[in-house]
Amino acid sequence: MSNTRYAAGPNHPDVFIPSPRKVKSLLVLGGAVCALIVACAPTRPNIPVSAIPQPNPPLVLPPFQMDTALTADRVPPFQQGPLIVWGPEPAGVSHAERVRTYDLQHQVTTVRFDWPRQAVVGTTTLSVAGLPGAKPISNIAIDAGDMTIKQVATNTTPLKYDYDGRSLVVHLTDPLRAGEKASITIDYDGANRSKGAYFRPARHIVWTQGETEENHFWVPTYDFPNDKTTWEFYIWSAKGERALSNGRLEGSRAVGDSIEWHWILDKPASTYLMTAVVGSYTVLQDKPWRNVPIGYWTYPDSIQAAWRGFGRTPAAVDVFSRKTGVPYPWAKYDQIVIPEFQYGGMENVTATSQNDAAILHPAWSEPQANSDGLMSHELAHQWYGDLLTTRRWGDVWLNEGFATFMEQIFREEDMGVDEGAFDRLGAQEQTIEADRRARRPIVYDKWVYDPIEVFFSGHIYPKGATILQMLRHQLGDALFWKAMNHYTTANAYGNVVTDDLRKAFEETTGKDYKAFFDQWVYFAGFPVFQVSSLYDRAAGRVVISAKEVQPRDSLTGFFDVDADVEVRTDSGIVRFTVPVRNGTGEAGTNVKARPRSIRWDKGNWILDITDFPRSTAMLQYQLVNDNDVLGRIEAVDVLAQRPADRLALDALVRATRNDRFWGVRARAVNAIGVWASDPSRATIPPMRSVRDALLRASRDPDARVRREAVTALGHLGTNETGQTDVIVRLRQAARTDPSLIVRGAALASDIRLEKNEAIPLAKQLMAQEVWQNVIRTPALNALKTIDTPEARQLVQQYAPAPQ
Repeated sequence: MSNTRYAAGPNHPDVFIPSPRKVKSLLVLGGAVCALIVACAPTRPNIPVSAIPQPNPPLVLPPFQMDTALTADRVPPFQQGPLIVWGPEPAGVSHAERVRTYDLQHQVTTVRFDWPRQAVVGTTTLSVAGLPGAKPISNIAIDAGDMTIKQVATNTTPLKYDYDGRSLVVHLTDPLRAGEKASITIDYDGANRSKGAYFRPARHIVWTQGETEENHFWVPTYDFPNDKTTWEFYIWSAKGERALSNGRLEGSRAVGDSIEWHWILDKPASTYLMTAVVGSYTVLQDKPWRNVPIGYWTYPDSIQAAWRGFGRTPAAVDVFSRKTGVPYPWAKYDQIVIPEFQYGGMENVTATSQNDAAILHPAWSEPQANSDGLMSHELAHQWYGDLLTTRRWGDVWLNEGFATFMEQIFREEDMGVDEGAFDRLGAQEQTIEADRRARRPIVYDKWVYDPIEVFFSGHIYPKGATILQMLRHQLGDALFWKAMNHYTTANAYGNVVTDDLRKAFEETTGKDYKAFFDQWVYFAGFPVFQVSSLYDRAAGRVVISAKEVQPRDSLTGFFDVDADVEVRTDSGIVRFTVPVRNGTGEAGTNVKARPRSIRWDKGNWILDITDFPRSTAMLQYQLVNDNDVLGRIEAVDVLAQRPADRLALDALVRATRNDRFWGVRARAVNAIGVWASDPSRATIPPMRSVRDALLRASRDPDARVRREAVTALGHLGTNETGQTDVIVRLRQAARTDPSLIVRGAALASDIRLEKNEAIPLAKQLMAQEVWQNVIRTPALNALKTIDTPEARQLVQQYAPAPQ
């Protein structure tokens, strides 16, 4: 699945809106002994990741007073107080893996969906076998949720059974011995479905959803991931409608007023990946990948949007096949948009379901609404999740963490190294925030009501991806992908647990990975470093010292890391590694000139929080000269924590227009916007340069930067002398910006500044029916903050009806 829940629908089962952006590290401020000390810690980004603008959180700023005593070379002390406070472990009790008593080898199902009763009506035949070495069994337990069981038989001979609404226990006439086979046919009816099968009348579409254990609410089966089987579906639809399922389409035929569609999956998969979708669809065929058909099922009125949302699929198939060394492993690949889906997407084998709101977006909504992340995440599951499937839900990071990692790989390959690095940073930041809320290992089998709870704590997607990125960096691409290929081929069409991954990497590299997996996978948390640097001018040497200061307990200990350090001087760049063991590490290198900047963990590969104080001069240099986009983002984030430092502010202002990467510009815009939102700064000299920078950024080529800029303009102090220029620009952006997302943000900012005077413009623009309400939603949020009678009237007119 994808892990982003939707407002109208989020990457799980697979969720989208694209997933929340991550947050790695904290700010920095710390103490040093001698000369140069540096800080390396990006703070949480405020870059928009959803196509639906959300209101900014309240801004909390220290009382303003410009510090004239600050100098460019002064280094602050270490931050006081803990850099991380672990959240409580999520609630729940441990759930053991289900013990199999038989092997489901094949299943054939005929099913139709009864709209008046919102029912599934079907017949299914399960071919089962006794497990090797097992004792004979007389009873077969089959998952069947809230159904009417009409008949159970074997080869037309009725069988006795017991059924409690959840489990159908079939009593065999003869015991089933190891290796012997039996066939069980069940006639069933399930009315008023609230799980498993979903009837959506707006477009007259029925779709099913299996993960985690819901497919047995529309077809009796063995509904746990630790078994794999092949299957066939005969799905009935009305004439003029189509039915999609797994595998290849064997054929279709008319049956009275209906059409029967016969789908065959001839390679084994876990049953939670079964799917059926019935409705009026147009099927678009993209160019095949090595004779593998690639299809996009969409609504007849959304063809261009479907090409926009799905069009990079063949490129992603090629990237994943090439990187893993395993060609796409199934007969075909279809993606289908479905209405009112509770997740972003679901990786049904060969037939991915995608939330229509996540895929079908207008051209003007990009890049914010770009769906390549969701598309590539779900496609990656065809290898990791479908070809290799977790054996138990506690190891589901082997599905979701891998798909998130492969999503990052496609972004890097498709859009460049900067975009890939930015995505990695996001995953780290999201992981850190998850541990602030509720710390837990990523191998985790505790939940309260449903195993789906394990998916959405914020750990398995981003931390799983981050762990794989750390392994990739440690080994280098060639050896890493060799290990991934070994893991994938050794376990193809089978079930896996985390130890299978560890063994594959050990067998490939000849290294012992027990400590790594213990620290990062089976236990929780991450390292928090206090880092300092000492430059000895006489000796021409820089020494870096690191100490782990995270709270340690039974879940979190020390972490063994090798941190890459980069020192930039006027005489060149020097790189070396600091090994950290048992909580401390130190290393140094000779340099020919005074360090201009120092990076801890060059490339930001380690999941950590780092308190590494450095001077404003070093950060300024890093912001301009670092070739790593994450180094420049780090400089923005640390400089932003120095609101009284005019030199820091000036560096941020320059970054809003000069940096080549949109993410750095947007982060800098957000930083100066926070600075300018303090009313006490409204009339001081730096405000003019900040205001001018925000106005200039509101015309940035990238819509994500423009949205940050117009949002920040709405928080300028109300007595700011250049407010007229700001209002004129906001009105202009609200009417004419190429992105309606930016228009909505500009209108909201105008409402915050002008209050009732903005009502006429708000009425005019809110009257438009726009995709995902990207104008109305931010405007409504702004109107609620001014709370005048006129604003309340407009809110009442357009506020969504309560659900």
